[in-house]
Amino acid sequence: MSLTILALAGSLPIVAILLLMGGLRWPAARAMPVGWLIASALGLALWRMAPGWWAAAALYGALQAVDIVLIVFGAILLMNHLQASGAIAAIRAHFGRVVQDARIQLLLIGLGFMTLIEGVAGFGTPGALGAPLLTGLGFSPVAAATFGLLFNAPNPPLGAAGVPVNGGIGSVIDEGVLGGALERGAFLRQVSGWTGVFTGTTLALLGLLGVFMLLYWFGHENERTLAGAWRGARPAAPFALALGALAGVTQFLMGWFVGPELPSAVAGLVALGAGLGLVRRGWLVPRQTWRLPSADEAGTSPQAAPGGDGASMPLWLAWTPYLLVVLILFVTRMPGLGVREALKGVALHWQGMLGQEIAYTLRPLYIPGVLPFVPVAILTAILHRMAPGVALDAWRRTVRQTARIAFTLLVAVSMAQIMIRSATNLNALPGMMQALSLALAQATGPAHPFVTPWLGALGSFMTGSSTSSNILLSVVQHDAAASLGLPRTLIVALQNAGSGLGNMISVLNIAAVCGVLGLRRAEGDLLRRLLLPMVLLATLMGLGGLLLAPLLGGIY
Repeated sequence: MSLTILALAGSLPIVAILLLMGGLRWPAARAMPVGWLIASALGLALWRMAPGWWAAAALYGALQAVDIVLIVFGAILLMNHLQASGAIAAIRAHFGRVVQDARIQLLLIGLGFMTLIEGVAGFGTPGALGAPLLTGLGFSPVAAATFGLLFNAPNPPLGAAGVPVNGGIGSVIDEGVLGGALERGAFLRQVSGWTGVFTGTTLALLGLLGVFMLLYWFGHENERTLAGAWRGARPAAPFALALGALAGVTQFLMGWFVGPELPSAVAGLVALGAGLGLVRRGWLVPRQTWRLPSADEAGTSPQAAPGGDGASMPLWLAWTPYLLVVLILFVTRMPGLGVREALKGVALHWQGMLGQEIAYTLRPLYIPGVLPFVPVAILTAILHRMAPGVALDAWRRTVRQTARIAFTLLVAVSMAQIMIRSATNLNALPGMMQALSLALAQATGPAHPFVTPWLGALGSFMTGSSTSSNILLSVVQHDAAASLGLPRTLIVALQNAGSGLGNMISVLNIAAVCGVLGLRRAEGDLLRRLLLPMVLLATLMGLGGLLLAPLLGGIY
């Protein structure tokens, strides 16, 4: 059977999911099972996987997703506690008191607060919390939705406590895919480091781009031209470039030297702390305060942001849970302290699943959802003196929210493992992922590093998730790089970095932000606005990949 036919057949599960979600607007919970059924049918009928091997591969994939589900649960639980306790409202009130210039407010929230929230929680929380924060400061709902999506683009690949790397890439690229060439943990750390190169660069540029877009899209009438927007953005350029560079360098360093769990969280904390310090001292800030046009001129009206009453909560108390999460993650992930090794040593093993040569390992104490998110959420309820009923309601909401995500993740990772392990079959055919990889390598050739972030963005555009994009495509990218002789860690990092860009134009994410802000029929307008910055940033990432790939020579 020809490679082309195998590749076309192997692509059917992924193509079906993308068409159902992007074309027919099916939710992921409906589309993913269809892809799973197609992959299973192909594996059993065309590839002739042994039934026992197919069942073990499907079960292994579902169990691999448990790590992701636990992180999602813990992250959402903490965010629900912070919102219900009034911590988010206290932070919003502080921004309104300290900073009057709307350009600086946007930079502090976009580069600082939203980067931090993505690092700690992910899964839609930056838009759900950051966009209402902007409306509370006087931004129109459309402007808040626009920048809630724009500023989150560089952060998901190294956010959500490492889920897109450890849970997304790590759930499908394991020792079997690596073939002993590199230990899985070392591979993921290198992917994290190279991802930081691209996302850090994006963060460094995004501040100035965001301010320019604020003036061009939502400024006064004389500022809604290229020249007018630049005139209005120029006074804020030093602050924007300094804060963006600081966030970007921090994200890169944390990704390279610590791992994927902390980069966005620490970058957000550093940018927020440094930005507020610069504002208090009057350094790099514009001399003249720029305010948003009046509601009549803008054609919209400000909207109060939801959340508990945080007026009586001290600011240090509102920030304490974030600081605790970052501190605990740092101590438990930093090599050389011994804590990481001790936590990873507590493991549950299942060797020979269903009588097959597949082994599953769960390290519960090393999952951020278990430690630190759940303990910090409980401590938040105590420190913030939440009423028992309020705290219990936060748990109930979290269970409901996680249940919707959990099923999709279980099915997605299970499907991906079936496609990967179809390489072991009675017909001696290359597996579905292998066939796709070889066909992709033939189609793109030397231009593959440029194409890779666009494919990552396509995956998240359709699924609304960097993690899902990585589950579907990272093995394809890894194997395509191997067949082309390209650095595999670099190519998978480009896939991961590109997946963040697709989030800003994903129909699912746009609809979620519009739902939070009560916007109606604004989806098309948001998509048109954000398409240009997405294309610009994906082009820069692709060019960076083309420049780096030949320089890295023989690295894995």
